[in-house]
Amino acid sequence: MTMPEQNPIESTRLAAPGGLEVKLLNLGATLQSIKVPTASGPVEVLQGYPGIEDYRDNRAYFGSTIGRYAGRISGARFKLNGKRYELDRNDPEHGHCLHGGRGGLHSHFWSQTLDEGGQWVSYKTVSEDGDQGFPGRLEVEARYSLAGPMSLQIDYRARADRDTVLNLTNHAYFNLNGDGSCIDNHEVWINSDLYLPLKPDMTPTGDIRAVNGTIFDFRNKVCLADRLGRKKRQLRLAGGYDHFFLLNKAMKYPAIAATVSSPKTGIRVKFYSTRPGVQFYTGNHLAAPFNHRSGLCMEFQNAPNAPNVDGFPSPVLEAGQDYHRELILEFEAA
Repeated sequence: MTMPEQNPIESTRLAAPGGLEVKLLNLGATLQSIKVPTASGPVEVLQGYPGIEDYRDNRAYFGSTIGRYAGRISGARFKLNGKRYELDRNDPEHGHCLHGGRGGLHSHFWSQTLDEGGQWVSYKTVSEDGDQGFPGRLEVEARYSLAGPMSLQIDYRARADRDTVLNLTNHAYFNLNGDGSCIDNHEVWINSDLYLPLKPDMTPTGDIRAVNGTIFDFRNKVCLADRLGRKKRQLRLAGGYDHFFLLNKAMKYPAIAATVSSPKTGIRVKFYSTRPGVQFYTGNHLAAPFNHRSGLCMEFQNAPNAPNVDGFPSPVLEAGQDYHRELILEFEAA
């Protein structure tokens, strides 16, 4: 029996002289690698698979572009303009739609256009009307560009021919230690006064709570080891952090949203975002061949289950409306 031919996975390299080296894949418009120059040599700061063929079964979404809807949509259904839409139920434990469904944007082979100078690459794909249950034909672009020797910018653009919901993000796992060890030593700051507590089914309760006086207060830099061992109900539910933080509003966008640093390597990354919030995930379910908590995610996006909660920022993209969201990663090395 002849096996069907598989689409080839293509790797693209962006490099700044004396600065970052970035590798990307057309499968999932995936951010595969970021190497940061240091005094002792380049340090790989992303967790991921050893070879590009391993990304064909990327169940942890390492570096993928996530959509149409990042996070969980409760019960894999929502209403829009009076009509109920049933989505792919790819979260078998709780029956939710997770990260846009099994056939979400992370599974697409995107077309690519590469800058001849190796400073940017643009990926494009189309999600047809009804794809994973979502309404509207959606055209999407993910553009990665070197905004400076130590800065990577990600721009998401999209347009749909019908009203729909949309929530795009990147699912990179950061490990600034550079060796795949536990990220408990990482220091985290998040520009947020408010967070969303979780129900046992891992969707937000619908409440919006103040971080003040809680384990969710990252307004001063926090070493994760000082928090992750605490016996708090919300940490037990998620096995660590897997929570959404509403970012403080700023007069200027993109605004600084969070920082992560490793005292082991002296590398720090500052995140500038135009999104309403960030899903902070501490790699609680990473398992062999990876070490437990060997990567953390800063997923800048809209709130999980926002299509079903009136009090959350609206995820609706109207027909013909231009969608543009921006993220800048700015690295520093000691």
